[in-house]
Amino acid sequence: MAGRPIDKKRLQAFLKRLSESLNRPGVIFLLGGSSLTWLEVKRDSIDVDLALAEDEPDPVPLLEAIAAAGDFIEAVVDVMRPHEMLPLPEGYTERMKLAAQFGPLTVYLFDPYSIALTKLARSAAKDILDVDGMLQAGLIDCAALRHHFDSMLARYQRRVARGDWEDLQRKFDAFYSRHCQ
Repeated sequence: MAGRPIDKKRLQAFLKRLSESLNRPGVIFLLGGSSLTWLEVKRDSIDVDLALAEDEPDPVPLLEAIAAAGDFIEAVVDVMRPHEMLPLPEGYTERMKLAAQFGPLTVYLFDPYSIALTKLARSAAKDILDVDGMLQAGLIDCAALRHHFDSMLARYQRRVARGDWEDLQRKFDAFYSRHCQ
């Protein structure tokens, strides 16, 4: 389903609707463009990107409520597992921030360095703009971005073929040389 762009107001409507569907506490993490839209680093996103808590004991009711809330605001909702995209940088859990509480639903913003590294791995023009916006907003800084990339790359190299990690290295270096030096 393709819908209108998701601005902060629509994102809040989604989260409110989701919370109203829950009959027990739930935890979600806003990822990617959804996190940046919440923080108003970007105006809107094409979808709602989120993750469930890794220790969620029974995800089915929460996933059903997420789907219904997505239908309510006519939006695509992508539930992801961030650790399956790239290795998460050291200390990522300490950099997650509470965004809001909607009744039984607790909403966190995922680690900004994980978001930036995932966007740099894709390196579409909009992703580069998003990471630059994160730098400009002070959500991330170049020295820490380099540190987290280097620590993540060592683990990534063990998971993928040489060409894949070399491609990631090129994308990161291109961004870094244009935006951080």
